[in-house]
Amino acid sequence: MTGIGVIGCGTVGATLVAALAARHEQFAEPGELVLVDRPEGRWRGRAYQRDTEAVLANGPMIGMSLYLGDPEHGVRWAEAKGLAVHPDEQGVHRFLSRPVYGDYLEDGVEEALDTLRAAGWRIRSVEETATAVERDGDGVVIRYAGGSVRVDHAVLCVGGRADDDAYGLRGTPGYIDDPYPLREALADVPEDAEIAVIGSGMIATDVLMALRAFGHQGRVTLASRSGLLPSVRRKAARVLPSVLTAERLAALPRPVRLADIAALAREEVETAGGDFAAIAADIMDPAPAEERLRRQLDEGLSDDIGTQLLQRAVIEIGQDLWLALEEGDKEQVLRSLHSRLWSFASPIPRSTAAKLVELCDEKRLRVRAGIETVERDGDGFLVRYEDGEHDRADLVVNAVTSVYRPEPPSAGGLLGLARTSGVLADHPHGGIRVDERSGRALDTAGQSDDRLFVLGELTRGAYYFVSAVAAFTRRADEIAATLAALPAPAARDAVPAAG
Repeated sequence: MTGIGVIGCGTVGATLVAALAARHEQFAEPGELVLVDRPEGRWRGRAYQRDTEAVLANGPMIGMSLYLGDPEHGVRWAEAKGLAVHPDEQGVHRFLSRPVYGDYLEDGVEEALDTLRAAGWRIRSVEETATAVERDGDGVVIRYAGGSVRVDHAVLCVGGRADDDAYGLRGTPGYIDDPYPLREALADVPEDAEIAVIGSGMIATDVLMALRAFGHQGRVTLASRSGLLPSVRRKAARVLPSVLTAERLAALPRPVRLADIAALAREEVETAGGDFAAIAADIMDPAPAEERLRRQLDEGLSDDIGTQLLQRAVIEIGQDLWLALEEGDKEQVLRSLHSRLWSFASPIPRSTAAKLVELCDEKRLRVRAGIETVERDGDGFLVRYEDGEHDRADLVVNAVTSVYRPEPPSAGGLLGLARTSGVLADHPHGGIRVDERSGRALDTAGQSDDRLFVLGELTRGAYYFVSAVAAFTRRADEIAATLAALPAPAARDAVPAAG
């Protein structure tokens, strides 16, 4: 019986369990699944905890299924619950709240575990945080405070808080380092407090929506280097890229350059009658945040499908684009293009955008670019910008989503020990080195390991799109397929979890 350990039972771990269930018939025999993580918030991850209903999941349900091969799985779940998830009569997407999507994750994993049990798999749960992972002959030992467990293969699915403390404010009174759960983190914010949010991306918009729902009346400033808000999601359209495809990409000489990708993108949009120059200008030379927000909201119901085609292509072949890209161009993306590309590829719901406009109209929201420093100043904080201007704030909320995200604190000790022993190695772009086609961990000698795999945020160097459910499900399916194809281990006595 093959033993598979899942280290980390958040959203990433949920997609792996679902992938194993989807492929269970491909295994030579039923296996044993060992789930290692603390019990609090299992399967919900950081973003989908039981929190305020005011914050929406960032994608329509059709794009957030737990199962790669069954995109309607989440839709069916929602319909059975009586939840509206289909676009309205204008074609505007409907979204579940983050807590309700967390309910789906919980129910989806339970369904997957029931599938595995019915197929003869054993499920064991170790309700502790893993502290070390070690190679042990033909297996892997996972250690935790109360003991250890040995498995044939382990998959690191560790997530959690991974935000930068860019200005050294952690522990400072009035500084909210981690805004999740929003209901807890923002519970004591005074109604009239002047708030500075460091960052202007997805987490920042979550903070704004939560503050609005909690009755906050003061002004909020989103202060970031780029000053870019996420783009506004356009109306639903059934699109299928015909140019920016895996087949066309495969025909390009390697390595692929950014100019090659831009040429395919231009052909894709113009073939559909769209204005590629306008889309490119919005990405590369965006208007000021509020102006851009209002324009995108106004244009969101148009019949131009160019934007949707490119966003769909990112979902379909974003991984392949990144793997084929020339190393110097990868550095350029990470160093100077990340915030622009991420704004385009991860749009916010139209209803969220409309609320942001309301906050702007009420003079309760502004977005500032060029943040330079944030420091404690008397009873509050001083936020300085590159143009010499500054703002004062009573409270500061950390909503940074840097491309070079640090590792979550929960993984620090585990990964440090694995590096020291040579089991894991650092990727030059950040994260852990993995074989890019299978998700196998690479050791310090660059050798892949059938015993240890890595999934999720920890692979952010090898892959670029590692923060979306659709990215997790693709990677999880590849790992599950690899595990199913491996020979069953030689018979051995079961090693029970200690403790």
